[in-house]
Amino acid sequence: MLTGDATERLSSSGIQEVVLTDTLPIPEEKHFTQLKVQSIAPLVARAINEIFADGSVTSLFDDRH
Repeated sequence: MLTGDATERLSSSGIQEVVLTDTLPIPEEKHFTQLKVQSIAPLVARAINEIFADGSVTSLFDDRH
């Protein structure tokens, strides 16, 4: 969560990119140029698929994917 003056500090820090997930909603007023928001939906979908297919959820975090 971007609390306090985090948005201002990050946007003026010289950092090229800040990547967050959409696990929690990020209010529009907290968005800034370098912010990229990644959806966790594909990861959750893969996890559900692995569970129902008696696969391995751990495999989702294997470096080979």
